[in-house]
Parts: sequence; structure tokens; C-alpha cells
Amino acid sequence: MVAPVVRRMLAPVELAETREPDLDYAIALAAQLHAELLLLAVIDTPATVNLIGRHRAMAGGGRDFEKALQEEVQQMLQQVVDRAAEQGVQALGHLTFSEEVEEKILEEALVKKVDLILIRSRGRAGIMKSLLGSTAGEILKAAPCPVLVART
Repeated sequence: MVAPVVRRMLAPVELAETREPDLDYAIALAAQLHAELLLLAVIDTPATVNLIGRHRAMAGGGRDFEKALQEEVQQMLQQVVDRAAEQGVQALGHLTFSEEVEEKILEEALVKKVDLILIRSRGRAGIMKSLLGSTAGEILKAAPCPVLVART
């Protein structure tokens, strides 16, 4: 039997979505490839998180905003991991705080030795901008492995 080409796949999670992250395509692809699915959520506005947290603390919110945000994202990731498990896909998810989203995605790909990065792209501002000026474009230029760009 031939060893699978893609054993580990990285799918960054888009946190800007107002609804649940759409990772059904990533789960289905991982299932077809019999690959492990790694989910990475990068919270890319630590300064904003700190400011909002301070504001809420001063307003008497009492709860640490950054911790609450982290818990919410962890819960979102766990829901995707659970959905993947229902389809027979081994998935792991984690989050990090960083202003450098592309750098964190590329670092994760290197550290986890992924065989494929699946990244979503809206492509709203023309194909050249979406390929060369977006997160997807930056990943395409510097990835240590093949990249599949799925249009949303």
C-alpha cells in the first residue's frame, strides 16, 4: 500500500466570521485524504483586546475580557473538533494571540510538519489582490508545503 501524500493538514480558522466558522470543506477533505486536521485560530488584535478588557474592567464588568475571548474561541474550536470526530477525522485545535497572522500560520505549518495548508479566500477585490495582497497570497508565497486556496 502506498503511504498517503497528505498525512497532516492545517486549516486556519477565520474568526472574523459572525457565524460559526465554516470548516466543513476542511473536514470533508481531511476525511477523504485520511489526514489529521490541525485547526489554528489566530486572535490578531491583542492591543484591541487589552483596551476592551480594560474598558470593561473600569465599567465594572469584572470578568477578564481576554480570558473570556480565549474561552469562546476554544469552545468554537472544540465544536469543530467534535464535528470532525463525527466524520471519523482526527482533529486538533488551538489558538494564539498575534498581530502577524500569516507568520503564525507559516510557523505552525513548519513546527507541525504539515503536508497541506487549506486556506479560505474571499477574492472580493480582484484576483490579483486576493492572490498577492491577502493572507492567502502571503501564505502562497512563503509556505513550506502545498497550499490549497478555497474560495468562500
